[in-house]
Amino acid sequence: MNQPKHYKKIPNAKRPVHIRETGSLSSRGSKASPAKLNPPKPWKGNWYFVLIFFVLAYVLYGNTTWNKYAVDDEYVTGPDNTMVTKGLRSVPQIFSTLYFSNKGNIGSQAADYRPIVKLTFALEYQLWGQKPGVSHGINVLIYFFLSTLLFFILKRILKNYNILFPFLITILFMIHPVHTEVVASLKNRDEMLAFLCGLGGLYYLLKYVELKKNRYLVYTFIIFCLGYLSKSSIFPFLILYCLVLYFFSDLLPKKIFTVFLVVLLAVIFAYYFPRLFLPRGKRVFDYIENPLFFEKNIWLRIGTGLLSLLFYLKILVYPYPLVFYYGYNTIPVTNLWNIWVLFSFFIHFFLLAYAVLKFKEKHLLSFAILFYLIAISMYSNVLFPVVGIVGERFVFVGSVGFSIALVYIIFRIFRTDPKSLTIEINDRMKILAIIVLLLVPSTYYTIKRNRAWRNLFDLCGYDLIHSAKSAKVNAQFAGLMMNRVYTAKPEEQQSALRFLTPTITYYFRKALAIYPSNYQTLNDLGTVYVNFAGNPDSAIFFLKKAIALNPKFQPAWVNLGLAYRKNQQYDSALYCYRKVLEQDPREVKALIAMANVYNDIGDFEKAVKMNEEAMELNPESDLPYRNIANYYIQRGDTADAVHSWEKAVQINPAYDICIQLNSLYRIRGDMEKANYYYELAMESSRKSNKK
Repeated sequence: MNQPKHYKKIPNAKRPVHIRETGSLSSRGSKASPAKLNPPKPWKGNWYFVLIFFVLAYVLYGNTTWNKYAVDDEYVTGPDNTMVTKGLRSVPQIFSTLYFSNKGNIGSQAADYRPIVKLTFALEYQLWGQKPGVSHGINVLIYFFLSTLLFFILKRILKNYNILFPFLITILFMIHPVHTEVVASLKNRDEMLAFLCGLGGLYYLLKYVELKKNRYLVYTFIIFCLGYLSKSSIFPFLILYCLVLYFFSDLLPKKIFTVFLVVLLAVIFAYYFPRLFLPRGKRVFDYIENPLFFEKNIWLRIGTGLLSLLFYLKILVYPYPLVFYYGYNTIPVTNLWNIWVLFSFFIHFFLLAYAVLKFKEKHLLSFAILFYLIAISMYSNVLFPVVGIVGERFVFVGSVGFSIALVYIIFRIFRTDPKSLTIEINDRMKILAIIVLLLVPSTYYTIKRNRAWRNLFDLCGYDLIHSAKSAKVNAQFAGLMMNRVYTAKPEEQQSALRFLTPTITYYFRKALAIYPSNYQTLNDLGTVYVNFAGNPDSAIFFLKKAIALNPKFQPAWVNLGLAYRKNQQYDSALYCYRKVLEQDPREVKALIAMANVYNDIGDFEKAVKMNEEAMELNPESDLPYRNIANYYIQRGDTADAVHSWEKAVQINPAYDICIQLNSLYRIRGDMEKANYYYELAMESSRKSNKK
């Protein structure tokens, strides 16, 4: 385009330029096509940020793809989760059942409703089968997505700040080792999905503020519902949305209240609608999970809550050591007159007071503090107790507020205004030096911590040194070693018993030293003495204690009966089994155990009859057939014993029975059947080794 002769070209160095949101430059007066006049999408021109977040996510958590299954993964995936292994065929069942449902020693439990997380694992199984490495890789991908979305939200609400500011906040958030529990644990995918949906709802709320179109409120409603159906930990976003809108928008209080009502409606819908077709949930809480479930004293709850808040602040400032479970007695139940409780009170009072004083001027530190306190409030044990008393996953959302405050303080230490569009190179290098000093040890510890999550046994053993006060961790480690004895190869069973039994009893006793009234641990220790250590007298001592604490605890009665039987106190043994059958006449274990006592005292007919009753009650159990075969062997009747063993093998081709049948048919000279049972034994051994 030709310019008039009087036009004097202004040098480029002095020409005013405009920095768009993407960081690209444009000058006034340039001719542009209609397409170029459209504002660029926020993702364009920021690909380098996205790339950095992607690389960082996999540097931090890429080694989790070598891990297997760990804490509570059986609720959502794993080889024993028959619902998920159906793939997408399980979708109707996933959306019509509770999150977990099982029958254990403390009774039947069924609670919560988190279908979205199970749906993701069912989809995985449909596409790739049961591959824990794929599941862990997807967890890392979700972490990358939510971190990237967090950056773009920060970039939008901090639009008057230097781009380095939201970028460094996101980096510090990503590298914090306290997130290892959430990312490295497959079960905790629910936390990430809830957080991702919380951020997704916020993204569309900001679009609503910008464009004033109600459809974005509808998007927020839908995404928030999906987040709630992932886990109710999205709940604090109900308040956090209002906090963000107050600090970073010009919406009137009336409009912010409208947003609050929309999100509240999403909470009500997501909470109550599934209860129209779901069975009634039942969650049995244990004292070692959190004593506050059984504590009514409000001052003890407040005191313990303040200790919990101090713990969260501590692991954000200094995230070491980290353990997978806390529980009783890692955070002791205490009243207000405790030095650490008072210390926590003064810290949090100061933080809250500062946030309130700076609230009207919309100071960024006020926002960061309030964001953190709101996000952490539902896990403080003050409003209601939480399972485990405290947990690293509970600070996942709150760590955003911590990261904002930390980066802001770093900027102010070097007298740098985070709103400055240009930052001097010296100041920039000082700030980045501090970030690197935080990044290197955090990355190292995160990668190292991920290795501990390889499987539950390794995780428990690794964390045991830092869990000396946790009754549950000590008991769980002993229980895992018990399972190793039970699942050992037949030829290795005796050596496993010899080497592991002292360690098992040590950790069960340690758990009881922390919490002597745990009837489950008393029963477990009694089981070790009667089945592993060959010490029925010690077993009777601990099992009687368990029954005194819980007279209806059936496993303890069954084990006590076995201990009396081994001591040849048959009347006492029969009394124990009758106590179980009085509570539940269909309890097969008690019925079979009672049959064995009758066989011991010479009542063969009654013993066989009771095993036949057990067959009717549980046709899928091979144990009654094995018992009857043993009775026949004791009577010298090999032919009838073989007949019963063959019926047992039809139900469960166990290695020991197949080897026994192989030997008997070899003696008879029937090599065809001998070889048949030998092959079954080898196949059973191979399957056992794979597990």
